[in-house]
Amino acid sequence: MKYVSVFALLVLLVAGCGQETPPAEEAAQPTEAELMARENPAGTYGAAITETAFVTIPEILDDPEAFEGKTVMVSGTVNEVCPQRGCWIDLAADESAATVIRYKVKDGEIVFPGSAAGHTAIVQGQVERLEFDEKAARDYLAHMAEEKGESFDTLSHTGPLTIWWIKGGAAEIKG
Repeated sequence: MKYVSVFALLVLLVAGCGQETPPAEEAAQPTEAELMARENPAGTYGAAITETAFVTIPEILDDPEAFEGKTVMVSGTVNEVCPQRGCWIDLAADESAATVIRYKVKDGEIVFPGSAAGHTAIVQGQVERLEFDEKAARDYLAHMAEEKGESFDTLSHTGPLTIWWIKGGAAEIKG
């Protein structure tokens, strides 16, 4: 009986040593909706910006082919934020908002809050060309209108469409 008790104690010790201590509770990650609703948008989004020289939005849009595939850093005023997932911001070169380029990030990896509108942003990414045939252009424009809660007449657009944007993963919004 003495040996059975010692054996049972040994089994419990060995079994107890093999169990891992459960990790401490991880901090709950905010949801996309919570990130989009942030009141203060100031901060860094994604990776750190590594470029050192600015390119202006008009420079890119005046000759986009010269920048295609190149990594650039631009600054502008956020005049619009993706209302669905916070996955893009439109940057205006000046207060008139006549010259605008879209900065697109991977859905869910970075979420820009709606409160970013009106703030200055510095972004880094690659200049990309999006080419759409007529049907794809209508689909794209309809999707953009739907995101904003607007209607879109598919017959209002004819022909192909080319869009230039900056795709990236490093941004900073000033407070």
